[in-house]
Amino acid sequence: MKTEFQNNLTTKINLTVKPDRMSLFSSLLGQGFTLKIRTGISIRDLLCRQIDVSDDYLDQRIQTIFLDGKVVDNVDTAVVRQGSSLALSAAMPGLAGAVLRRGGAYAAMRSQISHKNNTVDDSAENGTVTLKLFNLVALELGPLFLKQGIWISGKNLGNFFRRVPDFFWDGCLTAEIDGNTQDVRKMSLMEWRQEQIFLKLKTKKELHQQKLDIS
Repeated sequence: MKTEFQNNLTTKINLTVKPDRMSLFSSLLGQGFTLKIRTGISIRDLLCRQIDVSDDYLDQRIQTIFLDGKVVDNVDTAVVRQGSSLALSAAMPGLAGAVLRRGGAYAAMRSQISHKNNTVDDSAENGTVTLKLFNLVALELGPLFLKQGIWISGKNLGNFFRRVPDFFWDGCLTAEIDGNTQDVRKMSLMEWRQEQIFLKLKTKKELHQQKLDIS
């Protein structure tokens, strides 16, 4: 029997999981999640100055970037606006991967779908950005975002909980909804009607450290 979880207020979910369960959230991150962040700035400033992704990681690992559906070549001039969608991927195989790779030799082949350079101005403001992470980027950066907390579609989260393999729940150690302890296995039975839910994760190791600090 499914339980409907509906609340007019912001719903916040805190999960404690074993470190090796973090990778299972990659599929969820690829569907898109929302960050409340400063917008009107370059992709580099957003990722490296606000989120603390290293410049080396951005330059060497993140090889394919889509901003509002357009392929980005220059992360220093492409501006992330309020409501923008930003997709990040490591290098993809084959000719398609080579064509989409930013700054690559085949960039001219996709001129019609390439993002045009913007000029960063002084209109930066607090806003929201939809971020999507794929392949190695999702595995490597996913924990950074999940530990800070992300806004995720209630529908996508519900589908994720229903589709994860059984061993996920063995590694999901504690769950809280709006500060109230919840049976972790009942999470898959809930109907999440909220448009956006705030999801935050911590690992078993971090929970142990927190107990030591308190004691």
